[in-house]
Amino acid sequence: MSQIKKTDVCIIGSGPSGVATSLMLSKLKIKHCIVDKATFPRDKTCGDGLILYAYKSLKLLGEDLFLEFLKNPKFIHSKKITLLINNNSKIEFKESEDRDMVISYAKRFDFDHFLVNHLSSEYACQYFGNGVKVLENQTGGVYIKLKNGEEILSKMVVGADGAKSIVSGKLAQNKIDKKFSSTFVSAYFTGVQDLAIKNEAEVRMIYKKTLLFFYVFPLSDGQVNISLGGRSDQIKKNGINLVHEIENLIKTNKYIKHQFVNATKVNSWRGWSIPFHFGNYKISGERFLLVGDAAGLANAFYKEGIGTGMMSGIIAANNIEKCLRENNFSEQILKSYEKDIKKEFGRLLKASHYTLRFAKFKMFFLSVVMLFKYKIEGKATKVIKKRSY
Repeated sequence: MSQIKKTDVCIIGSGPSGVATSLMLSKLKIKHCIVDKATFPRDKTCGDGLILYAYKSLKLLGEDLFLEFLKNPKFIHSKKITLLINNNSKIEFKESEDRDMVISYAKRFDFDHFLVNHLSSEYACQYFGNGVKVLENQTGGVYIKLKNGEEILSKMVVGADGAKSIVSGKLAQNKIDKKFSSTFVSAYFTGVQDLAIKNEAEVRMIYKKTLLFFYVFPLSDGQVNISLGGRSDQIKKNGINLVHEIENLIKTNKYIKHQFVNATKVNSWRGWSIPFHFGNYKISGERFLLVGDAAGLANAFYKEGIGTGMMSGIIAANNIEKCLRENNFSEQILKSYEKDIKKEFGRLLKASHYTLRFAKFKMFFLSVVMLFKYKIEGKATKVIKKRSY
């Protein structure tokens, strides 16, 4: 049996939220372990869009990191997102002339590898290609046994392991409800025509039995990420086959099909879940915190969760520093993490839930949005500045 590794903090999962936690802990000079079942670079099904808190987090983690992100040739940027409510009505979310972008596109294969490459060799002990087999909260800390038999005893654990988080299930005892989750399918295409000028993001609201969202995101290699999805429980309830729906959409919709006349799908359709259950499930407790998708921090309406996930990792690291300083890892002291998360994201995420519920009433939603179109667009510009860079 290998000798047990003792550490102050162990992060389970090294996607953007886990790596952000690690980078912030390293800035605070806190040694820790970071575990992931995958080795990097690795593929990850996603919409590949980055907005708001993704920028804010990168800047907080280091100006050099942010500038390196901006200059990376594998990432492209745009100043506008167009939300098409129907074929003739739209809302535009755009940056002012003095700012660079409102959305960036990066394949998760590239973005996650970019972040992992910045992990500290001094402070972050990496256990990649190794899943968690055992996770138990014991008297002296949290005991972790990896699938290769290696053992870790940590004063604290951060669950950054996504929608099916083992930390959430084992330590928080959470069971995810499909009404707080979205299901999407996605694939990469080449040869898509008539893309929006200057890499603008295109999002369409599709009303078919339930509200679905159709995304067209251009990528730096000439490919395009095409995605379709909606609320998981409604998709199941209405018997919607997302692959059938998206294939039918790009073949028959008169506003979309011309873009795909010469397009080629370069990989199979892949599905993924986006949890938005924050406020309904436990995200902290004795010796543990949840970040990112494990904490359900995706936006219910526009689905993005990378930025909120990264920001939650930064907030988690600051709370961990306090716990270590006071040598206190109780559920009570870790309530401060929940308070900080609510302060940062509470209003935004609550508004996204209300907007999603409201949006299912197509004609009413359309009439209200069009009536207040310019006010909404103006308000969005202020939100973008406040919550990005």
